[in-house]
This record gives sequence, C-alpha cells and structure tokens, in this order.
Amino acid sequence: MLHVRARARWALAAGFVTALVLGDARTSGAQDSLLARVFAPTEIHGFIQTYYRSGDPTITDGFRLRKADLKFSGEVSPHVRWRIGFDAAKALNLLLTGNDTLDALALTAVSADQRSRMLQDAAITWVQSKSFSADVGQQIIPLGLEGTIPTSAVETIERTMFIVERSRGTGLGDVRDVGASANGFTPIGLEYHGGMFNGTGDDVGTVDQNPQKAVVGRISYHARIVPDLQFGGSGAFESGPFIQRRERAGSEFQYRDLRFTVRAETMSARDGPLHRFGWYTLGAYRPNNELQFVARFDSWDRDLEHETGFTDGLERQLTWGASYQLDGNVAKFAINFVYQTFPNVPSPPSATFVLIAFQSVF
Repeated sequence: MLHVRARARWALAAGFVTALVLGDARTSGAQDSLLARVFAPTEIHGFIQTYYRSGDPTITDGFRLRKADLKFSGEVSPHVRWRIGFDAAKALNLLLTGNDTLDALALTAVSADQRSRMLQDAAITWVQSKSFSADVGQQIIPLGLEGTIPTSAVETIERTMFIVERSRGTGLGDVRDVGASANGFTPIGLEYHGGMFNGTGDDVGTVDQNPQKAVVGRISYHARIVPDLQFGGSGAFESGPFIQRRERAGSEFQYRDLRFTVRAETMSARDGPLHRFGWYTLGAYRPNNELQFVARFDSWDRDLEHETGFTDGLERQLTWGASYQLDGNVAKFAINFVYQTFPNVPSPPSATFVLIAFQSVF
C-alpha cells in the first residue's frame, strides 16, 4: 500500500513539473515569437577602409584607418523604419578653454567636441511611397551630390577637397546634423530633398546654441529620355548675426551607366565674413565589373579673400588611379596618384603623393 502511495505521489509530482515546463515553453515561445516579429527585419552592414599615404608634404607618411562604419537598420511597421550608425575610426577631440592670468594662459575648462563623436546616423523614417518619405533625427544634410554617395561607392580613395577639408569646423558635404527632412522621387524624374536642421553640420551631436535654424535643400532632375543623366543643385541658409550666418550654394551634373561615370560639381560657401569656393570634374571607366580607372581635377579655395599660406591658399589636385574589386565585390584594392599644387603661395611646394587603400563592405 505504501509502495502504491509513493508511486502516486511521484506521478503527481512529475505531472506538476511537466505542466510547468510546458507552460514555460509556451510563454517562451510567445516571447520568442514577439522578438522574432520585432527583430527579424533588422539588418547589419559595415564598411572598413584603411589607406597608406606617402609623399604629401602637408601630412606625415603613414597608415590611416579612415572609416570603420557599423550600421543597423530595421522596420517597425510597413511604413516606419529606423537606422543608427557609428564610425569607430573617429577620434574624440577636446575643446580647451583658457583665461589670461598675469603671467600665463590658464586652462579653465575641457569639454568633448561633439562633432568628433562616433555616432553618425540616428533617425526614424516614415515611408509613404517612393514619392515621399520623412526623416527625423541625426542624418546627412542634403548638400551636394558626392556627399550623398556612400564612401564605398566613391570612385577615388578620398572625396573631393571641399568635402574633405574641414579646418574651418565642417566640410561642405557628407556632414550630419539633427533635424527633419522630406525626401522623394517623383514620376516625372525629379528627385528632391529638403529640411530644417540645427545647423549646417557644425552643431551635430549638441543642443543648438542659437534659435536660428538652417534650411537645406537639394533637387536633381533625372532625364527621362536619358535615364543615366541627372543635373541639379543644392543650397543652405542659416540666418542670424553676420558672424553666425551660413550660406551654401552648389550645382551638380552626372552621367553614370554600367561602364562610364562623368560627374562635376561646384560649391560656394559663406560663413560670416569667410567666403569659400570649390569645384571638381571626374571621369571613370569600368571595362568590366571588377576593374575601374578614374581621373579627377579638383580645385578648392579655403578663403577667397586671402592668399597668405597653406591655411587660406588656393589648392589644386589632379588625381588618377585604378581600383579592383575582389572576391565577388565585397572588397576593393585601390591606388591613387595625386599631383597637388598651391599656385598662389610659395609653401608648401607642389608634390605628387600616393594613396594605397584596402576596403571591404559587409
């Protein structure tokens, strides 16, 4: 009798444990289903570029990790998408504040330069259709054509000078700020991007320091007769006191098909009393899907009012080179030769330097 009762108690206990396990499994399954529904659309992409620079009299020879991007994106609903991206190659800079004392300059405050933080994109997108979508958050401002092309797809190792040169705080393309924008591609071939931002890239990562906002816009017409041809322009304006005013105006032209790319841009900028201007023209030829040859003439004047040295003198570059896609186009090897000259100042001297890059997309 005792043996029968013991067996009954064991059976009851086993049944209770089984019920708990099955119940927990059903709960876990529901949670997993919810997680799968939320995270299934998530995509992860990355891009790494390292190059070696040699022969440039303005920069010490050496390797540079130029880009180490990691991007996440996904769908919250059929119309709502999100994205966030980081550039781990960016080095955090410090802003130093000092006061004059009787005999020395005293350091009074140290803060992080928010523009040097790794965070790149952090935005939510509402997609109504191909003709209209809206972005809210930190994003690339719609200024210039090359600035909207992913780094992995740019034909040269370095972007054009009016984008790369940022000694005045920010470039004139491929820059980000916090704001809201509307974007779309209409049935008649008109591509448009426009929005309101805290600034023109100089306020990225920070709370806006003034009540004025920057209005930025870009339009490009894709010819219906020649679908590979597009042309248009972009501009930006931020009002306020004269020293704070920001003005941008650019034009763009591109023809791109499977084998050829021809692109040209101009970009003018006023930052208070400072007036800058740059332009370039580029041609690329792809004899097959792996090999590409490229040449670009680039002109950039950091300060149209002065020609005293490297920091404000007119600079010109002639770049030529080639690149080769490796292993199914997931990696690329490139070499560029750059003839650099400052025609209106005696120093630095004209020179030809080389860039050798290896990059991969995943």
